[in-house]
Amino acid sequence: MSKSTRGSYPHPVLDASDDVNASFEMFHVSIAPSIDDVEVKFQLRMDEPLIQALLQDGTARYSFRWSCSSTIATGELGAEVKLHHADSISYVGWIDQESIRGTVRIDVKIIAVRGLEQYRLQSQHSDYGEATFRVLPGDVLADAGYFDFEPDKLYDPLSPPVGSCFRFAVDSKLKRGLSVRFDDDDHVLVAFPEKVLPGFGMLRNRQDLQISLVVLPALMETISFIKENEAAGDDGEDLTDRKWYTAVRRLIEEVGSFDQRSFELAQKILGNPLDNSLTTPFDGMGDE
Repeated sequence: MSKSTRGSYPHPVLDASDDVNASFEMFHVSIAPSIDDVEVKFQLRMDEPLIQALLQDGTARYSFRWSCSSTIATGELGAEVKLHHADSISYVGWIDQESIRGTVRIDVKIIAVRGLEQYRLQSQHSDYGEATFRVLPGDVLADAGYFDFEPDKLYDPLSPPVGSCFRFAVDSKLKRGLSVRFDDDDHVLVAFPEKVLPGFGMLRNRQDLQISLVVLPALMETISFIKENEAAGDDGEDLTDRKWYTAVRRLIEEVGSFDQRSFELAQKILGNPLDNSLTTPFDGMGDE
């Protein structure tokens, strides 16, 4: 992972030297892929008093802008505060796996939301004296630099998209149990009761359990649905225009044939996730 942490303040600018005696840096960056997303965590430290006040009253905001060099996709990370530390803040955000491939860059900046007519930092260089500056909405007030990473995605949506075949959502009508539905053109929908889906998200650090508990049975159900539909012949549905059908069928042909049981095929496609789940200890359950 490459990183640049300049900690620069574009307003004011004298020259290439430090023109503001303040810190703005990011550190403790970590990347963790899950079923649908790549989780991004990082910590920020920024100690310029005026900008801190502008952030608090909404006059300025953080911008966590990501861009992918391969897919040309870009967007805001939408990172959330995870934890307040004595001198810094931890953030966490997610990027949809379908949007990225190859190198991803995240630029960390502070942006003016509203214009400021007499902008002056307490820690700006003494050569400025009492000079003030005009800041327009959208101007960059502080730049922490960027970090690059190669997303080690659990499923690559381009070869072919096992993970992106499924969409996980709440169904308010469901009270117990999960439901697998095939009426969408792009995804197989895995529906959760409202109280259950957050538990699935809490397993982000145990992807093997997410796969074994949810993706494996959903994929088994999908394979069985395809088999039954093809056995129906002319009475079956035409699934050829559905993206998830094309992807799953290709995967089946790569690891075996439709003559094999759905349970066996699903395990092969997912890399035998039950083996991993049953041989990986839970926290606190390792060897004594």
